[in-house]
Amino acid sequence: MGWHAYIDESYTPDGDAYVIGGCIATDQDWATFSAEWCLFTERFGRVDAHGHRYFHMAEMVHRFEEVGFFYSVINKHVPVFVSARFNRSEFNRARNRIYIPGAAIEWDRQNYYWIALRCLMDKFHLERPQLDRIIPQNEVVQFHMDETSDRKSVERMWAEYIVHRPNDIRDRYAAIPVFENDKHVPPLQAADFWVWWVREWCDIGQPDKIVRHDFGEFVKPTKWRSPRATMDIAFTEEQFLPTLARMAKNQSGRNVIVLSGGQDADL
Repeated sequence: MGWHAYIDESYTPDGDAYVIGGCIATDQDWATFSAEWCLFTERFGRVDAHGHRYFHMAEMVHRFEEVGFFYSVINKHVPVFVSARFNRSEFNRARNRIYIPGAAIEWDRQNYYWIALRCLMDKFHLERPQLDRIIPQNEVVQFHMDETSDRKSVERMWAEYIVHRPNDIRDRYAAIPVFENDKHVPPLQAADFWVWWVREWCDIGQPDKIVRHDFGEFVKPTKWRSPRATMDIAFTEEQFLPTLARMAKNQSGRNVIVLSGGQDADL
């Protein structure tokens, strides 16, 4: 049985929350899901320049009744939901606290995407035993990502990332994530749905809705797929520090100083 995780990102230019996450199911479940999903995209989906119909949550925010139909398909076929989230302001503060005397750290631009993906992958594989009733631990989960400009960063850093994983966890990782066009891959559209809502709940200060799948009145309560699991991972400024320190040390080969909160590395 092949397991596949479809992952997307969500943030708003003026918001602080950054989310990466999506949905996990077997290849058989995704095939059945896609057939049903496409019935709704043909009826309610957006239309691209080539006449192809697709789902994009940001374009459906005023069509919640129709969005409910799409969630019914996700609810029926997807057993595992995952998300990793943080405030960009906290990540930036943590990065500013990493200091190497006499050396500059070449951070890969802001790259919230790569750090969020690392956080998601690390925690997901560490906490896999919690999902054993759904995904046996001897099963490998292949990750699929939406095609973005960050693809090159992931491909460049993947091998080094895998080498530094603990031996007892490394075998749980599949091959490098597969990048695909979300307009043509229904499971990536499901991931888009999920991360949009996780980010929305964070922006309005109600992250408790994530585990409950609390969409309010527009989604009528229905019996969800059983068993089902929702893994939500939140990272704070302090939790970023060990990972960022390791990244800086691996890059420079020099000892790293982690400044206390409020210190300025430029002074």
